[in-house]
Amino acid sequence: MDLVSILVAAFGIGLLIFVHELGHFMAARMAGVRVEVFSLGFGPRLCGFVWRGTDFRLSAVPFGGFVLVAGADPSDRRYPPSESLYAKSLAQRFWFWSGGVLMNVLFALIAFPLVFSAGVSFLAPIVGSVNPGSPAWEADIRVGDRVLSVQGRKILSLDNLAAEIALHGHRPVDLEIVRGDEELVIRANPRFNAESGLYQLGVGPAYGEFTLEVEPGGPAEAVGLRDGDTLVSVNGAPVADGEAYAVVRHSGDPLSLVVRRGSELVEATIDDPVPAEPMAPRIGVVPLPRKVLGLHTDSPVVAGLDLRHGDTILAVDDQPFLGGDLAAFAIGPEQLRLQVLRAGQQVALEHTATTGERQRLATDVVLTNDGSMRLKPLLDTAASDAGLLAGDLVATVGGVHVDDWDDLRDVVERSRGEPLRFGLRRLAPTSTSFVDPTTGDLARGELVELTIAPRQLPVFDYGMLPTAAQIQEEVRATGFLDALQLGVVCSLDLLKQSYVTLKRMITGDVGAKNLGGIIRISEFSYRAAKRGPSWFWYFLALISVNLAFVNLLPIPVLDGGHMLFLLIEKVKGSPVSARVFGYSQIVGLVFVLLLVLFVTYNDIMRHL
Repeated sequence: MDLVSILVAAFGIGLLIFVHELGHFMAARMAGVRVEVFSLGFGPRLCGFVWRGTDFRLSAVPFGGFVLVAGADPSDRRYPPSESLYAKSLAQRFWFWSGGVLMNVLFALIAFPLVFSAGVSFLAPIVGSVNPGSPAWEADIRVGDRVLSVQGRKILSLDNLAAEIALHGHRPVDLEIVRGDEELVIRANPRFNAESGLYQLGVGPAYGEFTLEVEPGGPAEAVGLRDGDTLVSVNGAPVADGEAYAVVRHSGDPLSLVVRRGSELVEATIDDPVPAEPMAPRIGVVPLPRKVLGLHTDSPVVAGLDLRHGDTILAVDDQPFLGGDLAAFAIGPEQLRLQVLRAGQQVALEHTATTGERQRLATDVVLTNDGSMRLKPLLDTAASDAGLLAGDLVATVGGVHVDDWDDLRDVVERSRGEPLRFGLRRLAPTSTSFVDPTTGDLARGELVELTIAPRQLPVFDYGMLPTAAQIQEEVRATGFLDALQLGVVCSLDLLKQSYVTLKRMITGDVGAKNLGGIIRISEFSYRAAKRGPSWFWYFLALISVNLAFVNLLPIPVLDGGHMLFLLIEKVKGSPVSARVFGYSQIVGLVFVLLLVLFVTYNDIMRHL
């Protein structure tokens, strides 16, 4: 890791802590309250100096900081009332506890306009990929579409789009999109992703051209290829993605490339790649897709059948559906019949379909794994050569029960290529019973045993790697007023997003796994420092606004908790009792410590 970037990231985190505590310090001074300690960090004092009665110190534990003022605890009577916080007016005390929050917001209001005046690069709000069956696919959002706004809110980046969708939740959302010369408004229905814990559209970023990273002394360099060459074609085919040569890497065949170097095109052929470490053993199977993931609801065949999300297709035209490909049923009888499993019940669906509607079935319906261990063998693999058929259900491998895909992969990889005995359940090709009448589960079929020897695919090293950077676009203000407006809008949007995030976590629309702590903040600070000054200061402004929001939460020991007690005092006419105040501080401290442990656990698990 870059030492300079690490030091800059540490400086940024320290700066935000300093800004927050400076707000408390200034508010205390303005209210005439004695400040005993101004500390960056907690724990034992490492170093510092005393100035005008205040101990400015750097402490051992660098996770936060604090300002200790006279009379913060009403029972502390070491100093005269004129210098103690407890004796000040309610407004002065409120001003003190809000000082850190106001300073964090002020920092953002200054940093944002400066950043936008200099220009800051964001991930371009251009759709680079659309996941089949995703909400974006269902809404007919296409690769190359540029997103201008979500629910009328201007979108600056694809990350901004993801945040807006996540916070919008399950409700339909209107997106303003530019497609070619057209401006469109498209309505989409975001879907919750259990893995990420967020509502998502299912779109990916757009990438620029693919350039080569050439290994010194490798086969690619030997034929004249250089770092930074732009990849134009592979074996005569235009480059469509970064894995354009993946198939060739397993065969060791010659690789013919055309690259652009400056203004000229250069041709090169790598005839002798170097054998590399082979892949882990594989048997060559994928999950059998039978569960409906995505639907074009405007399709006549989908509407006619009343096919729904989550349906598991058991049979088509009275034949068990074991191939995972609806294109095989493009030709068939006029009456299209499906058997599906819906909410634990076998349901018959029928529709009088034209040939064209049958052909659209495969393009209007996207299937995914139904959660079972039914397999689909790939062509010319160990599984297909051993006689495994599409739809076979794995029961045991080597006499051990296999419950999920992770278990299957682990058993196969541990085999080191030695033959494995598979216990499979296979439905008869003519079976018309797809559901066990006693349990309601899918019929398991008769037991079949096969011996499959996992294979290690060879890998050949061509001495190069095509990589592509995500397309970035710079947002730069046209003048001071524009920069100020962008800064204010960003600050207010962030406060709103923080509130909505908290609300969505309570309702379950945003998973708590997305909470991050000091480890994650440090990581992002490091990345921001590496991206340049503008992005680094933009990131600090983001964190500053979030820090202000968190400190406003009505949790004892936080600024917001103290402000809540002041509001209670205003209504009640007197402060809360020392007993209530003391216990609340303990409860608040325990809650904050548990939250720190939880987010740190999240950070660690994210790495693992």
